[in-house]
Amino acid sequence: MLRLTNLANKYERRTLRPLYAQTQAYPYDAQLDAAFDRTVMFDSATPAVAASKAAILPGLVASKGVGETVTLSNVNAAGRPFGLFANYVGGELSDIPSDFDRVGIWRGVGGVFEILAPVFSDANDLAGDAALEVGNDPTLEKYMNSNASGQLEAPATSAVWAIGDSARLVKYLSANAIIVELLV
Repeated sequence: MLRLTNLANKYERRTLRPLYAQTQAYPYDAQLDAAFDRTVMFDSATPAVAASKAAILPGLVASKGVGETVTLSNVNAAGRPFGLFANYVGGELSDIPSDFDRVGIWRGVGGVFEILAPVFSDANDLAGDAALEVGNDPTLEKYMNSNASGQLEAPATSAVWAIGDSARLVKYLSANAIIVELLV
């Protein structure tokens, strides 16, 4: 349940929407790393997008730590992609009480999700990459992993699937929405 601290946020949209997750993906209960600072609000580092109202947004890439701990991807360089956060954490929007350290992570190879901005980065022309994909040539598929902010981002150069990729671009809907298939 979304815990609002400001009534003006009641119409905020979820940034992660499961499309095909009934049998393909599953929510995973994990512990948020105790060192993660919930007071620092997510900032996409994109001038056109304002800083968010939460420290973690649903759809940002989670990185696996020791045991069952997770943190925002690339905050802990030693971690590996583990899935996509399912909850708002911290700030004005929060699904989780400030004294609770359990978060949900969407996992499951083949799960398909709609991702809304600012959870993904369009820095490397996703629209152009999506237009090139023909569906039967694996060299034209666009694989995504996390950038320094924890957003899904496609690398600048075309590459084949590699261990550590978090998702595959299925469809580019607009500068504000994409559809991805989970690879973790």
